[in-house]
Amino acid sequence: MLSVVLLFVLVSGVQGMNITDCPDNGQSANGNWIVDNTKEVPRCVLKCDKGYEPDNCHVLRRKDPQTWNQQIPHCVNETWITWKSMAKAGIAVAAGAGAVVAAPVVLSAAGFTSAGVAAGSIAAGFQGSAVAAGGWFAAFQSAGAAGLSAGTQACLFSGVTTITGAVSTFFGVESCEAE
Repeated sequence: MLSVVLLFVLVSGVQGMNITDCPDNGQSANGNWIVDNTKEVPRCVLKCDKGYEPDNCHVLRRKDPQTWNQQIPHCVNETWITWKSMAKAGIAVAAGAGAVVAAPVVLSAAGFTSAGVAAGSIAAGFQGSAVAAGGWFAAFQSAGAAGLSAGTQACLFSGVTTITGAVSTFFGVESCEAE
């Protein structure tokens, strides 16, 4: 009976992992691997020395004896800003600039033209007695007729850049398991 239980434990993997099951037998330049057998599925966690950080997800699980669930990370010099943050900032700036460039085209397509509201357009559908003087409709028509002022362009750029940065931070795909 004892041999059956021992065989079950060995086959099912309940025994967990040891340090030699981690990448490079638990050794890493400028850091080391730690085995975490406290979770349902054992895992290896890369701990980097002071002044270093992982260049990829630092928590790994085995998919099979030869394969990990993530690319194996290494400890690299810490940077004041990551490439991921730079990419998010670049995307946000591009979205803001794109909004400034696209705004006149969108206003014109909606019917706010330099000759006034285009007949049969979306703008014509909103035009009427319910539109207040000096409100959004007047602002859109002014922008369609004369173009966006520098202040309006700056506000549009800032707003779209901020929203894009926030969305990419909160809804970005993060495939790394929490430690």
